[in-house]
Amino acid sequence: MPIGDIAGEVLGGVGRFMGRIFFEVVFEFIIQGTGYMLLRLLRPKSEPSDTACAIVGLLFWIGAVVAGVVLYHHLAAA
Repeated sequence: MPIGDIAGEVLGGVGRFMGRIFFEVVFEFIIQGTGYMLLRLLRPKSEPSDTACAIVGLLFWIGAVVAGVVLYHHLAAA
């Protein structure tokens, strides 16, 4: 087995591992976690689904980024 094949397999494995860590941290913790907290504040007696948490969290972060850009442009123009 040539050394290039071995290096390719190792780098592929490391890339998959880093991608999985990135997905876990960004999507499940930041996006779904935010959605879970917001839904628990709005409906404290019901358990939100993973899909609802993801949608609410994604909408929250999109709104936060848009609000930040608008605020930046407003303050930079002044």
